[in-house]
Amino acid sequence: MSFETELKLSLSENSISQLKTHSFWKKFAVEDPKTFHLGNIYYDTADRALNQARVALRIREKNGEYFQTLKTKGESINGLTRRGEWEWSISGNQLDFSGLSRVWPESLREITPDQLHPLFATDFDRTVWLVEYNGARVEVALDLGLVKSGDARSPICELELELIEGDESVLQQIAGELGQDIQLMPFDKSKAERGFELLYER
Repeated sequence: MSFETELKLSLSENSISQLKTHSFWKKFAVEDPKTFHLGNIYYDTADRALNQARVALRIREKNGEYFQTLKTKGESINGLTRRGEWEWSISGNQLDFSGLSRVWPESLREITPDQLHPLFATDFDRTVWLVEYNGARVEVALDLGLVKSGDARSPICELELELIEGDESVLQQIAGELGQDIQLMPFDKSKAERGFELLYER
């Protein structure tokens, strides 16, 4: 298991061009940015048992490869989130129950594989900068796309700063530098939470 520490921020679509060309990247990015597409399908039971336990289960497709991810509940304050995360490669777009059994939370042991079904999806392009700043390494990701549930849609336009190594206070420092020129707002809702909101609205 790894622990994910990230700062999530929302921004307006009008700020995207300014963000991508910001002088901060020339100073602190250690390589050219990479852009790729991510398709994600989230799973839960019919009675939303995972969501109630604040657990997220998804299959992610990236460049023709598939990954399964389980995230457990954490704490989120002013956009800064800490939570447990397991991710591993799988052969296709079907849940890997064998791998899942090794990391499944004890509180959800009564749930059987046949109870898990796809509920909603996220579909977005991600641009990533790898940054070295004040002794820390941070992955900064700009996500642009949609959360989708049936015919319902919710736009994704957010910046995620994920700590790779170093002091987590650097995340706020980077946000402060970018925020001098671009309006960035702390955003505590995960993409999974937004997907469930769409489900409940239907």
